[in-house]
Amino acid sequence: MVESPEYTVELKDGKFEIRRYPGYILAQVDVEASFRDAMVIGFSILANYIFGGNRRKEELPMTSPVTGVNLGSSERIPMTVPVTEEVPDDADSGKYRISFTMPSSYTLETLPEPLDDRIKFREEKDQRFAAYRFSGRVNSEMAAQRIAELKEWLERNSIEPRSNFIIAQYNHPAVPGFLRKNEVLVKID
Repeated sequence: MVESPEYTVELKDGKFEIRRYPGYILAQVDVEASFRDAMVIGFSILANYIFGGNRRKEELPMTSPVTGVNLGSSERIPMTVPVTEEVPDDADSGKYRISFTMPSSYTLETLPEPLDDRIKFREEKDQRFAAYRFSGRVNSEMAAQRIAELKEWLERNSIEPRSNFIIAQYNHPAVPGFLRKNEVLVKID
């Protein structure tokens, strides 16, 4: 089991939900590549951080969406899931932001300093998201289709998106597509 950000469900409509997240910290890296390559490159950079690629050589626990780094002390930082990929409005731009959620036991002040200066941290506080859960192996076509489905649901319910759409993937790559948990998320008021 890996840690995921806590949230409460305010509304459920089939595979769609409105959620409130009280707060969490993201480790992020911006990557310019294709949808698939951006995820692979960004994941590799962030995984290196959680598996010890930081000034303290401390390993962070994995979280979901994916977080975790080995930072070199005796303390182990857990990994979290999902790994998220922010999809810009202009999906053809080739610029993506890949993120790991950091374990809740850390603050911005206590996280180890990354050795890679491309990694940035962002603290998120008390936010509402619309979420749409789906399974399968995510590729750019599937992501575009699921984003369109969430956009349609938002329009039908007169809800305005307030951010780029985010693709969240929760499983290890070896998990078969039909068993995989994925989501499209977008901030709302």
